[in-house]
Amino acid sequence: MLRISRMPRALALAGIATIFLAGCGSTASTATPAQTPAATPTQTPAVASGSASAGSSQTANPAAACGGYSGPEATISYATFGDSTELTNQQKIVDAFQSLEPKIKVKLSVSDWDTYWDKLQTALAGGNAPDVFVMDGPLFPDYQTRDQLADLTPLIARDGFDTGQLADLGVKDFTASDGHIYGLPRDLSTIALYYNKTMFDAAGIPYPDGTWNWDKLVEVAKKLTTTSGGAPQWGFYTETTDMENYWSSLVWQAGGDIVGPDKKTLLVDSDKAAAGIQFLQDLIYKSKVMAQPTPGGSGDLFENGQAAMEANGSWLVPTHVAAGIKFGVAPLPSGPAGRATSVNPSGVVVYKGTKYTDAAWEFVKCYTGPQMQTIVANLKASMPANKQILSTVYATSFDGGATFADALTYAHLKPSFRGYNEFNTALQNELDSKVFNDKGLTAKAALDEVAPKLVPLLGK
Repeated sequence: MLRISRMPRALALAGIATIFLAGCGSTASTATPAQTPAATPTQTPAVASGSASAGSSQTANPAAACGGYSGPEATISYATFGDSTELTNQQKIVDAFQSLEPKIKVKLSVSDWDTYWDKLQTALAGGNAPDVFVMDGPLFPDYQTRDQLADLTPLIARDGFDTGQLADLGVKDFTASDGHIYGLPRDLSTIALYYNKTMFDAAGIPYPDGTWNWDKLVEVAKKLTTTSGGAPQWGFYTETTDMENYWSSLVWQAGGDIVGPDKKTLLVDSDKAAAGIQFLQDLIYKSKVMAQPTPGGSGDLFENGQAAMEANGSWLVPTHVAAGIKFGVAPLPSGPAGRATSVNPSGVVVYKGTKYTDAAWEFVKCYTGPQMQTIVANLKASMPANKQILSTVYATSFDGGATFADALTYAHLKPSFRGYNEFNTALQNELDSKVFNDKGLTAKAALDEVAPKLVPLLGK
């Protein structure tokens, strides 16, 4: 749930191709196996385009509601990534579930990002993976296509579970090419423009709003940038080391894309896509409203009070609150092709080798229901995937909640395909070394240079 930073996924899939599949169940389960046969679904649950509006509620079928588990007592394991704060947050989720389903005990494990994926791959190779674990959207195809995740579609049909209550883009991200669903979204993150109200007030500048475009961003950022006479104040800041933080949104705002709908066609080297990335390079080296990034990062300059605006994700709300910043949130400024932002869901999946599918499915199902999604909303570390809770509890819980929620109406899913990690690493390394951290090449020249390395990585 908590995304402290969209960290590079260089280690997330290291060695995954060598993982062998095992049919053993999780060693954390203690109950006697007793599974209800799953009915074959008559149709695939719909996955429409994204929307933040309140969706349909769960059907009246008791099996679809959380709290209706009738199987044997069980202890299941649940693993996710995060820090010590996330451990506390996830324990709240687990405690809420166990109060709703007292026959199911959950053993929680939380590891930092790199350690999480290393441990997961080792567990999968050994046939003792957690019964339920968290999956990052872009990495989902690598696990699903290797037959490691349980197909939830029969369970969804059996229980009459309404996937329409969940953000459509979130459901879509965990729907495989066969039309079946292998995970449910537990939370989402969109990108918007944070602004420091104190800095804007001191300069007598009106706050950003939905009318802003790229030109307005540059105009105001210049007025808020002072780099002489002491510690610099920058007009703008973003993280350049992951497409999610900002530059993929710029590509879409310019009318470009990263890859084609077939996930086999490279599009990021097009003129329009390059124009979006060039805009970010120009913020650094031409307009000079953003500090030059340094390898390894120099910290969040907005959080540190050194930048007036920041394009970044909804996961930073608790961080900025803790930093004591008086901030507001506005939509990302529009580009030549209009408004666009990125959305990256994280989901909960069931290990195909679990011996306790019903208990694991109950946890997944409950996680997306109103009771537990309300906890997600109140934590503000990410956006709840449940439409009703997103559009009510979360959207009204802080100044900017509605902005992040409404962004789903014009959001693009972060690319998700088999081999994404290798593709992203090659692309990001090129941009970091020659476009962002150093102005070695224009965006178009760098993309043309790296394109021959990227094309063979698509369509795996």
